Amino acid sequence: MNRNRLVIVIALVLLALTISFAPLLAHEGREVGEYSVVFGWRNEPAIAGVINGPEVFIEAAHSEEATAEADHDDEEANPFEGIEINLQVEVTFGDQSMTLPLYQAFGEPGHFIADLIPALPGDYTFHLTGNIGDIPVDETFSSADGQFSTVEPASDITFPSLDAVGGDAAARIEALEARIAALEALVAEIQAGQ
Repeated sequence: MNRNRLVIVIALVLLALTISFAPLLAHEGREVGEYSVVFGWRNEPAIAGVINGPEVFIEAAHSEEATAEADHDDEEANPFEGIEINLQVEVTFGDQSMTLPLYQAFGEPGHFIADLIPALPGDYTFHLTGNIGDIPVDETFSSADGQFSTVEPASDITFPSLDAVGGDAAARIEALEARIAALEALVAEIQAGQ
């Protein structure tokens, strides 16, 4: 019986580790000059109507020698100290696009984010431009490629169903408009009697 419990505990730990690292795996990486650039949604899966946004992780793409040398250096040092990083991302959905500046996540050198509420489900394309020091960045990432989440409809996680608690929205709006018109008529009648 103790062996069964041990197997169950190990399985649960492995499952928890897999779930906790899954969002990190749902990103797409590229080599840009001497840097590794990893791109994806901050929260995976992305849900329509829920605040989210793109995120970028930048790391030096070291050779094995440089990596071994860096391991001996102070691990707390900012690897980007003295390097100016200016990045922006143009987000495209269908025929609409907007440009968002990326800003450094608080206390996390090499981690850049922007805020975005993806309004509709579907695939979004991101054109990342700018520079990391003297290295120009000009990369395009798309959720259609499957490396990071397509935006899912909110109805996939909405509970309870809006239809179950109040009928369709058009009927509710029509009823509200009728009540407003009745109240306006009543106010006009009271004002006319004064």
